[in-house]
This record gives sequence, C-alpha cells and structure tokens, in this order.
Amino acid sequence: MAETAEESFPVFESYGGIVRCCSCASTLGADVHWKSSRHLLMFALFGNDGDVANSQAIHRNRVITDFLRLAMERPSLERLKGLDSLPDLESQLYEARQLCTHSARCDMILRWLLDRLKASAEARNAPGSWHLLVVTLRLLPLGRLATLLGTADLVQIAQSTLHDGTADLELLGAIASCLNLLFDLSSDEQGAALQAMLAVDPSKAATFSGTWLKVALEATSSTCPAPASIPYALFEPATKLWAYRKQRDNENEMFAKHFMVPAAALLAMSANGSHVNSLKRKRDDVASDAASESRRTLETLLARHVFSPARLSFLERHEKQRQYSRSGEPMFLPVDLGDRLDSVKSAIASNELAPNALPVLLDVALRCAPAVNQRQRTKERPWVESVFATLLNCMVADGKPKDLAQLVDMLAVIGRRAALSKETLLSAVDSYARLPKAGDESGTGDDIEWALIAQVVTLDASAFTTTPYATRLFDALSRAEKKAQDVGDPSRQLLDIDSPSLRQRTILVPVMQALAKGRSLSTFIDIWHKQLLQDLDGASVWLQFGHSFSDLVETSLTHQQIAETVERLRRSLSSDMAEVAIPAKTVLLQAVLAGIRSSGLLDAIHTDVEALFSELATNFDQYDSAVGSRRWHHSWRLLTTALDLWFPLWVAQQANRVAVMERVSSILASKAVTKAQGVLSGVHDDERIVQDARLFVLTLVRLLQPYSTEVPLMYKQATKGRGADQRSGSVKAPVLLQVENLESTHRELANEHFKNRLDELSRNSPGDGPRPLLTSSPVQEQSTTAKAVVETVLAYLRPLDDASVEQNAPRASVAVQELLSVPPAALTADEREHVLNAVAVTSLAYYGSESEQTRLALMIQLLEEPCLKADLYSAASLWQQAESASIMKSGEDKESAAAAKTLELLECLATRVVGHLLHYQSRNAAKASLLAIAAAAEATVESAASGNGFASDVRHLSLVKATFIEFDRHMRPELSQQCMKTEVIESYVNILVRDVETLVKEAKADQDREMILAIVLDALANLPRRDGVAADKTQALMSIVLDVVRQYGPGVPDSSEANGSTGNRNLILLRCLEFLSRERLEAPADNKTLEDLTHTLLDQNLPPRQHAAVLSAFTTACRKTDGGTRIERLQALLSGDEAPSGTSLLLLGVVLSTLSKEDFIAEPSADRQTPQVFLHRLLGTTTRAEDLASCRRAYECLVLVLKSQPFMTNQHTIEATLVCMSEIAARRVAHDRVLFLDICRVAHVLLQQHGTRVRDRLHLVVHLLQTLLSCFFRKTKGEDKTHKPLATRHARAMTRVLQLLCNPPQLRIKPKATDLVDESRKSQARVGKYIQYVLHHYCSQVLKGVLGEGVREALMPGLWAMIEAMEINNADAVKILSSAMTNSERAVLRSLYDEYKTFGKWRGG
Repeated sequence: MAETAEESFPVFESYGGIVRCCSCASTLGADVHWKSSRHLLMFALFGNDGDVANSQAIHRNRVITDFLRLAMERPSLERLKGLDSLPDLESQLYEARQLCTHSARCDMILRWLLDRLKASAEARNAPGSWHLLVVTLRLLPLGRLATLLGTADLVQIAQSTLHDGTADLELLGAIASCLNLLFDLSSDEQGAALQAMLAVDPSKAATFSGTWLKVALEATSSTCPAPASIPYALFEPATKLWAYRKQRDNENEMFAKHFMVPAAALLAMSANGSHVNSLKRKRDDVASDAASESRRTLETLLARHVFSPARLSFLERHEKQRQYSRSGEPMFLPVDLGDRLDSVKSAIASNELAPNALPVLLDVALRCAPAVNQRQRTKERPWVESVFATLLNCMVADGKPKDLAQLVDMLAVIGRRAALSKETLLSAVDSYARLPKAGDESGTGDDIEWALIAQVVTLDASAFTTTPYATRLFDALSRAEKKAQDVGDPSRQLLDIDSPSLRQRTILVPVMQALAKGRSLSTFIDIWHKQLLQDLDGASVWLQFGHSFSDLVETSLTHQQIAETVERLRRSLSSDMAEVAIPAKTVLLQAVLAGIRSSGLLDAIHTDVEALFSELATNFDQYDSAVGSRRWHHSWRLLTTALDLWFPLWVAQQANRVAVMERVSSILASKAVTKAQGVLSGVHDDERIVQDARLFVLTLVRLLQPYSTEVPLMYKQATKGRGADQRSGSVKAPVLLQVENLESTHRELANEHFKNRLDELSRNSPGDGPRPLLTSSPVQEQSTTAKAVVETVLAYLRPLDDASVEQNAPRASVAVQELLSVPPAALTADEREHVLNAVAVTSLAYYGSESEQTRLALMIQLLEEPCLKADLYSAASLWQQAESASIMKSGEDKESAAAAKTLELLECLATRVVGHLLHYQSRNAAKASLLAIAAAAEATVESAASGNGFASDVRHLSLVKATFIEFDRHMRPELSQQCMKTEVIESYVNILVRDVETLVKEAKADQDREMILAIVLDALANLPRRDGVAADKTQALMSIVLDVVRQYGPGVPDSSEANGSTGNRNLILLRCLEFLSRERLEAPADNKTLEDLTHTLLDQNLPPRQHAAVLSAFTTACRKTDGGTRIERLQALLSGDEAPSGTSLLLLGVVLSTLSKEDFIAEPSADRQTPQVFLHRLLGTTTRAEDLASCRRAYECLVLVLKSQPFMTNQHTIEATLVCMSEIAARRVAHDRVLFLDICRVAHVLLQQHGTRVRDRLHLVVHLLQTLLSCFFRKTKGEDKTHKPLATRHARAMTRVLQLLCNPPQLRIKPKATDLVDESRKSQARVGKYIQYVLHHYCSQVLKGVLGEGVREALMPGLWAMIEAMEINNADAVKILSSAMTNSERAVLRSLYDEYKTFGKWRGG
C-alpha cells in the first residue's frame, strides 16, 4: 500500500482544517489536524519525534505541499469567508496576514478583526491580533479608518484587555505600537476624524491611562528589576490618550482619582533610576534620556491637574480667610488638597503605592510655586506648610509614619525648594524623632531617629537654639555617644556612620553656629560646660570640635564677654579642684583662648592669660593629683595656647633682658616642663598625651631659645624616640629650622636619620636596588640645616678606612638618595663644589644600574648652575664617569632600557660640563679645560680607530658625541681649530661608518647589538662640521643609512616577539630618519623613502619623546629640501577625495608650516596649482574627516594656514571657510562638543587677521554664529538623544568671538584720516546692521530649548556686545528688532535689554 502511494500522485480531501489522504490513510492517520500552514511544512520535513522523514514522510511531504499549492490558488474572497472555519486563532491570524496586501481586503479583515476583539478575550490577549491590526491601520485611508474604528470602541477594547489580567510585556508592546500608530496618523493633515475618535471623556481617559500605567508597572517590575532597564516608551500611550481627551470641568478630579497613583509610582521608580545613572553617565545614553522625558511629562501632568489647581484654590481661600479675619467675621475655609490626595493615602494604606512616591510628589508640588525672591517665598510659605502636612498625613497611621526614611527625604526636598517654619519642624521632631523630654534619663538613645534630627538641623538649625530644645538634644546626644563607646560597636554610633567629623558637621556644629548667629554663644558655653561635667571621657564628641568653636569666638561675642568668660573660668579653675571640673574648664578655656585673633582683645586679657599660665605651670602637680595622668593632654593644650598668646607680648614689653632670662629659667624649672620632659623620655600608653606634650615642648623651644642654653637639649629630646617619618616632620618645621643656634642639633638629627636609612637599606639585598625615598625628607630649603646636612652627606660619601667596597656602598647610596631631594638653591656654591667632588669619585656599581643613574642624576641636578671649581670640569674626572658607568661590559648587562637611560644621563652630564666651560671660554682656566677635554676626545677617537671601534665602548662614545656637538655649536672659530682637527673628525666619521657596517651584520644574529647600532647611528646623525664632509663621503654615508632602512624598514618581518626588540628597531629607524633629514635629498626615490619611513614610525605608537623626535626630523627634512619637493609632498597629502588618516594630517601640518610664497613662484609649471587650491582641498579634508582626532588635526592645519600662511588665502577661500564651519557646526558639534572650540578658534583667527575680507561677507558670519548659538540649546522634545549640551567653557569661547566681532581691534589709521572719524565705531556700526539677526535667533532659541548650567552667564558679555553694536548703528535698533518679534521673543529681549542697561552698558573709569 505504501509503495503504491509513493509511485502514484497523492489524492486528498480537505474539510476546513482536516486533511485526509485517500491513498494511504493508514500511514498518515485517519484525521490529522494542522494548526497553521507553517506547521504543515514542519511536519512535512520532520517526523513526530524530530528525526528526518523516512519514505512514508516523503509521501506526506508531497501531500501537504500540494495542499498548500491548491489552498493558495483559492480566490481571496473565499479565503476571507473561510477565516472562521480555521481551527484556531493562530491559523486565522496567519491566514488573514497573508491576505492583508490590499486596501479592499484590509477593509474586510479590519471589520472581522474588530468583531473578534470585541467578542473574544482570546483574541484580545493575543499579540498577533494587535500586530495584524497595525498592518491594517497602515494600509487603509484615514477617512475609511476613522469610519471603521468609530463603530468599535478601540479604547474600551484595550481597557478590557487590561482588565483580563493576562497582559505581559509582549502584549503591552503590541497594544502600545497600535495606539502609537493611531496617534501618529491622527497628527496628519487628514487625521481630524481620527482625532475626534480618540478624544474620549476625561473619566474614561483617566481610567484607561491609570489602568495602563498600573498594568505596565506590574509587568516591568517582574521582568525589569533594574530601573535603568525599564522600557519607558511603553508608558507613552497613557499620556498620549490623556492629551487627546475632551476638555471637561471634572477632568482634574478624574485625574486625581484614577491617574495620579500609578503616575506617582512610575515617578518614584524613574527617580531612583535617575539617581543611579547620574553617578556614572554613559556616553550616548538614550535610555536615560527616555526616562527623563517620561518623568518630565508625568510631572507636568501632576502639576497641571493636581497641585496647580489646588495651590490656586488654597491661595484664594487663604486670602479670603485673611480678609474675613481682618473684618472680624470668623470663617474657616477648608483646603481641598487633602481630597485630591485621598487616592494616594488609600493606596499607601493598602500597600498599592510605596511611600517613596511622596518625596517625588512634594517636589512637583513645590515646583508649582514661584520662589524667585523673598517676597514670593513668604507668600508661598502657607502653601508649602499645607502641602507638606497633607502629604505627610498620607503615610501616617496611628500616629506613626509608615516609612520614616521618606519623611527625611521629604525634608530634604523642602530644603532644596523652600523652607518650613520652626514650629512645623519641631512638631515633626516631637512626633516622630522620639527625642526624650527634658529630665528624662531613662533611655539610652538607641531608638532616637538621628537621621530625622540631622535633616531638621540641616534645614533650619535655629529650631534648636532655644535652651530647652538644645538641652534635650545635647543630653540625648551625649547618652547615645556614651552608649556607643561602651558597647564598642561603631555601627551603633550616630547616623550609623563611624565618623565623628560627620556627626559634628551634621548636628553639633550647625546648632552651635546657629546659636552664635543669634548672639547666644554664651548659652552654648554653659550647655557645653554642663555636658563636659556629666562625663568627660564618655562624651568624646564634645572634645572634637574646639577649632569650629574658636572660629566663632570673636565674631559672636563682644570683647567684654570674652574677657569676663576667661576671668570667670580661670578663677573657677583654681578654686574648684574636683576631678571632673578641672578638665572641663580646661577644655573651655583652651577653646576660648584659641579663638583670640585681635591685638586689642589680647591686651585686655593679657594679665589673665599670664596668671593662668603661671598657675598651671607652677601647680601642675596639684592638677595631676586631681585629674590623673589620663587627662594630661587637656592641660598640655591649654599651656601651649596660653604660652603662645602671653610670652611674645610680654617679651616685647620688657626692657631688661636679664629679667626675661630669669623668667625663662623659672618656666623651664616649672613642674609642667619637668612633667612634659618625663612624658617624652618615658613610655606612655596614650599617644594623645605624648603628642600634646611634644607640641608644648616644641613651642617652648621656638619661643625661649634666644634666652636659654637648655633649648637644644629639649629640642633633641622632643625628637628622640620617634619614627623616621615623625622625626622628619619636626626637623622640617620652619619655625625651628630658622633658629640660628641649633646647627649642632640639626647635625645630630640628620646623622641619626641617615643611620636609620642605612639600617633600612641593609635589610634589602643589593639586587633589589634602593628603597623609595621618604615621603617627607628631613632636608628642606632652610640655610640653617643645609650645612649640617652637607657635612653628614660628605661623611657618608667618604669611604671608611677599615671597610670594604660592599660595606661603603650602602653609606654612599643613602647619602646620594637623600641629597637628591634637596633643591640646588638650598646649597651654596662651595657646598655644591664639595658634594660634586665627593659624588664624582663615588662608585655605586655594587647596587646596579639604578644606583648609578641616581648618582648621575644628582650630579646633573647640582650642575644646574655653573660650579667651575669642581673637579668634574676636568677631562680626567669627566672621563672617569664613563669608567664608573658599568653597562654593556662583555655583554653581561642585557637590560637595554636601563643601559640606554644611563648613557642618556652620561651624555647630559657631559653636555652640561662642556656647555658651562664654553660659556666662559674666554677665561684661561676654562680654555685650558676645554683643550684637555678635546685632547681626551681625540685620544678616545684614536683608541677606537686602532681597536674595535666604538661598538665595544659606547660609554666613551656618548662623551665624545656630546663634546663634539657642543664644540660645533658654541665654540669660537679660533679655538675650534685647535679642539676640532679635521683629521680627528674624519677618523671619527670613519669609525662610525665601520661600526655601522659591522653592527648591521652582527644584529642579524644577535639582537642585543641592535641597541648599540641605534647609539652609533645617533652619533652618525649628529656629526659635527657636517658641511665640511666630502661629497663622496656623504653619499657613502647615505647609502649605508638607506641600506639600514631597507633592512629594518616597513615590510621587513620582525623575527622576535619581544617588545624590547621592536623598540630597538624603531629606535634604529628613528636615528636613520634623523640622519636623512639633515641631508639634502635630490633623488625622488630617496624622498619617497624618507616619507614612507616617517609614516611607518608615526604608526608605531612610539613613546612621546620619540614621537616628537620623528616630527622634528621631518620638519628639518622639509626645510632642507627645495620648494618643488615641498609642493609635491603637499599634493600627495592633499590628493584625492578619500578621508585622510591622522598620520597624514599630522605630516600635513609640518609641510604647511615650512611652505613659503616663493615655493609657488620659483619654478612655475603648467600642472602647478595655486596655493588657494590647496586650502580648498584642506576644507574638503576637514569636512570628510570621520573620526574626531582626524577632524581636530585638520582644524589645526586650517588655523595654521589662516594665521601663518596668508598667501594661501583669498576672498573666495575665506568665504568657503565660513560656509564649511557652518556646515560642520550643524552636523557634528551636537555629538563631538570639542569641535565647537576648534570652530570658535577658526572664527577668532578669521575675525582677527582677515577682518577686511570678512567685513563684506557678514551674512556668512551671521549664519555661522546662529548655527553655533543653536548648539547651546537642548531641545526638550524631538531632539536626538545623543545630543550633548555645551558647557561654560564653550560659552566663554563663543563670547570671545562675539566680542571680537562687535568690538574689533583698533584699525590702522588711514593717511588722510582725521581725528573726527572713529574707525572702530564705524566698524561696530557696520556689524550692528547684521548682528541683530543673531540676537533675534538667540531669543527664539530660548523659547525652544534650555541652556546648561552657567551657560547664560558666560554668554552674557557677548550678548551685551551685540546690543552695543546695534545701538551704535541705530539708537532705536532694539525697538526695531522688538517690533519684528513675537510676544514671547519680545519678552526674552526685554529681559536681556534690562540687564544690559543695568550692568552691561556701564564701562567705568
């Protein structure tokens, strides 16, 4: 049966969705139901279990394919009528989609689909139904579409779909696309009928919009937990349908009842997302812009329909109530804001809405009220109080807020927008902060809401300035702090942050400043004293803000109050010897005395301060026995402050030095000084006591040193026993180091510090190299310590007699490292001479190349200024430095980077030495040294010629090269003949050539020789007396260098994968380029080689110094060559229409900088083009540049031409430049903001150097300025989301352009001009005819977009310059411009003109 079926043509019967094969019913089954035509194909290719069909399946394939063919051949009308006969909805929708290709069939399909949507929940909840509806909407004419949709309430259908409760993101997206399409079609010119159909009753619109937002929020919260991933476009149908509603009187009530709760929920969600995204804004973040747009729309709706009507009603009733109260007729008029917010309160109570929506609603409500000046803020104060209380009541249940954190956020919103009365703030504290009542000491403060209190203090700290509230707050604060310290749990501290400074900043200090502002600082002193008396050790927070209090003493208390406070505290300190009273009063006295600044006040309290210091210093044992050693640090601080205030003034009043010395002796013999010395010499557990005692002793040293010989011992004791970093802090103190009689102490301290550094260095192996220098060195610029330090350094540099080299090397290393941190200006010439002589004979080879580099760097630093008496200026000493530099010996040291650095330092050292001698070459001593150095160089050349050349001795090559270069540049001719003999130079060149030939061959087998090859090539590129080299020798050198380029140049594969080898090859090519750039290349092939080599090196991502060297070499090559070659290079770089590379533009700038006018007229030819053609090509290059870097380099080239090459410009090129800048500004500035600055720079150059050509083309300038001004404004709607608003620096650049245009520089006075004609005003008047269009454009843009923060203020001088130019042209120019504006534009102009008359028109002087 199966075989017959395979061979014969299949016969089937079709009944709707049932297919029966008449030939092999047993194989296919009696009845097979197919869901859709796609499933027929799938079943034809695969069996039930997914395997490839067998022979029976092949027959099935034939059956189904034939069925599809016959089905498609059926008439479309018959297929339309048979839609309902298909077995399921999916097959029906698929069939209808296949038929929906013509407007007539779409008409029938739309009617069929609308009936299914109204009657079937399955159809409504299928996304395919809405996708099919979108297809039909696109194909039908708008008139017919409005007629068909008018018969079916599409909004009600969508509402029913939402009420079915099965909507997910896919279904919502399908419905949203359908509704958005309807809204777009209705905005067409012929869409009036659709608009009428979509205009529903406000009740229905509010119900649908609210339901849509609610369902969309539920769907997104389950699938998109992160706010940044929410598709905010999904919420647009709700706001759009509400915008199409019919205007009715009850629309505000309907909005508040149905729409406000989901809108508030969405606003709260988007506000959280915007906070997260604002921390790190991504580039081109379109999603954040969509969220901002959605949030802005919802805020506008809430303000328009809820808060603005409620505010107007409230203000009207409030005014009427006030009028009735004035007339004596009592009348209470309730506010209906609470009625509007009933839905919010119910939603929060039922957990349908989170309380975090309340701060968002409060922010919207406050923004509805104008608060520009104090009068408006005072008028709006009742409304602010009312809206805050109403919103707070929405989340309060049973006297407790549902979420206290949201109350804190609401207060933060109030702080940003408005203010609340003290009564309201204190009511919130009493109701919700759980602050204990006065006298209630039962609680520990754990349950107090410190976050709420801190926010209230931030909002208005004066609320706690009354004594009862301040006492309650400070008592609770002390108990909470003590409890947190007792349990040792930082997490329980105030505000849940382990930061005392933050607690002071948020609560204590603001309240103290508010009391001081209210002239009640004395009240704070009394409360502070009370808190200190309660528990001095537990309430440590009261000991940490004395400096903040001191800053307020003189500004908040009168001199009489300060004097009385000091006297009262001093007398009570001596009379009350209680254990707690003494430290408490000590803290208060120290804080008050630290705040004394004026000399008059110091004179008034000088007697009390003297008595206080004498009493404390003399009777310190009594205070010690009363308070204990753990509270000494309070006494040390008070002693230090009192001594600093009293002693200098007292010394100035004394005429007898003997009396001063006697008083100083008594002070040094006092109990306080003895106790301080005991603290410093012993071991104490409390570091605070040690630090305060040390500060007291150091203050004694600073003030008493001129009058006592015991000070050096005290100074040494104060610094002894501390770590190296701590000791460096005391040694470098300027007030101590400027004392003249402490040199011996400084030497001892420096010697001790060097010993510590030596111990630190000895703990490291020599291979580790020197340890990093200390962050703060004990050596500073003071001359009093330089001598001591130099003596210590010289002692450490001097080798010990009975020690080996390994033992002497660490001492020298420590001395070199420490001396490297000393500025040379701190040393005298003799000191630098001694140090140079010592360092020059020191060898640090034991510690490797890094120590050698440090030694060479120190000598170079000391040679910033000439020191001709140093031994280093002799040839023997200079050549000895090359012997000490242990690099490249027998191939042992293979660290090429370190070796190259050492050679570079060695060459720099020789350059400085020879340069200083050449500066004084007229002196006999300098001339003798130069001759000796020349003889040493000659001997080195002869030794290299008879030996293996310089390849085995690159150290001496560095010295010879530096010497010859300096001789060639700065030596006088008569001396040059003796120092630079021709045969020596020829021998030097021959050696270098021979070394290059040898090294090129050796480098193929040994890559370590590449670095030496680069060094030799560097010497070859810097040959002295290049002009004296014979022509044949020059050609030979060029051929050798070109061979090296061909071996290492582009296209030659690098066999090594090491980065060091690649760096050496690049360095070799760079040296070859430098050599070729110094020769005049005649052959075109050689010029092509140089250009290719330059391109290759610039594409290698070289280090900055090598990159600059490549550009410098190419610049030298361009200047060496003839004008024809330069023009050929210019044509090659500005050839075709392709976008140039960044490297090409870099080289283009070099070529343009070397061009001259004579290059274009020296050798004219038929194909030679004018200079202006190249500027046109450059403008095209600027337009075609794709990436930002290339575009900016093209701008640099353009500025170079406009500033330095005026022969390349004419009237047409200037006009083309203006047009090009306008085009680029309109196309690219919105995405690449940095281009705005480049365009402003070009405009500035045009106005400054081509003003005469621009003067008659001001219409092009106006268009450019209008385009640039448009870039500042961010459109609120319909703008590209990738647009980046410009900042203040762009506005300042724009202002400079406007000022230069409107206030041109003083023009050249014509020969026949008289003093009666002001050319500058004539130029301003000419500009004023056109600049009004720019001002008009600015006023229109203000109405279409918004400016960034600070942009308007930065633009204001430029706008004022435009107005000034207009008025110079015509006194009524502003009135004429105003008559051509709309009302809104006129208002902007009026505001701008008023500011100009108030501020901008005034010039002064």
